Amino acid sequence: MARPPKGEKAMTNAERQRLWRERQIANQNNEADSDDTAPSSSTALVSHLNARRKTSIEWTQETINPFVGCTRVSEGCRNCYAEIMAARQCAMGTQSYIGTINNRKWTGVINKSSETTFHKPLEQNKPTVYFVNSMSDFWHENAKDEWRNEFIDVIKKTPHHIYQILTKRPENIITMMDRIGLHSFPDNVWIGATVEDHRVAHRIDNLRSVPARIRFLSVEPMTAPLGNVNLTGIHWVITGGEAGPGARPCKVEWIREVRDQCERQGVPFFHKQWGTPESNPLAVAYPGKEVSRMKLADFIKNIDPHAKGGAFLDGRLWRDMPKG
Repeated sequence: MARPPKGEKAMTNAERQRLWRERQIANQNNEADSDDTAPSSSTALVSHLNARRKTSIEWTQETINPFVGCTRVSEGCRNCYAEIMAARQCAMGTQSYIGTINNRKWTGVINKSSETTFHKPLEQNKPTVYFVNSMSDFWHENAKDEWRNEFIDVIKKTPHHIYQILTKRPENIITMMDRIGLHSFPDNVWIGATVEDHRVAHRIDNLRSVPARIRFLSVEPMTAPLGNVNLTGIHWVITGGEAGPGARPCKVEWIREVRDQCERQGVPFFHKQWGTPESNPLAVAYPGKEVSRMKLADFIKNIDPHAKGGAFLDGRLWRDMPKG
């Protein structure tokens, strides 16, 4: 989005919100989709997600976990939300989580989920966008190849769904594909890598070699600058600040750097959230003399009521997606 020229009056936040809502309504009217057909355009896919989303994750509709359990692998795992949720499931005695957590930390034990959960997509007739393994990593070394193979079979039997498989271990994908005799992914599979900052930027090269129709990056939780990156062969980039207990700050210049590279290289860009109200660049406009976190959160929510901590970047939402 172009910045206003010098001397030109910038839009107020209220004007920005009004224009954005008008644009959303126009896009929905122009590219409405039937509930029984997979959306084919970027705008229609965003509308489809918003219409039937059952999770707080803005870039998907539902999560599905064929198996659960994990281990920490990089700085992005420091405040792992899945680890916290798994600890609660263990405390409640949920069978599939038994053994995956000890002293509120991942043990590396990975368990297969119930047959009902594992095969749920087979019972869902309406096209659904699934985020796969929010409570594990599909390419974790401790998960059994037979589970991966079985779930790939579920994917092949449900071409009306989209499966977003996001990993912090893209270096394992090709080897594990070879082990289960998979030469390429079905077109309804999106393969992604979490690249939280420049320290794990090598994951982009690992991902680039994966034979998938859509390859994407999740630059979340963004813990430091990503730096200059080559996005050749990458079809979508998500950014987001960290939320929850112990959340680290996310700086607007880090997000802008990624956004600008996406625009220059022609890659759809999706800014999910700032994570906390303190990270939201609109916080500088807070009029209170003494900043109370609760009052700041209310101030941000009034002018940027999106996701966790808001999601506006330079006066608008950035919610582009690849074509489904």
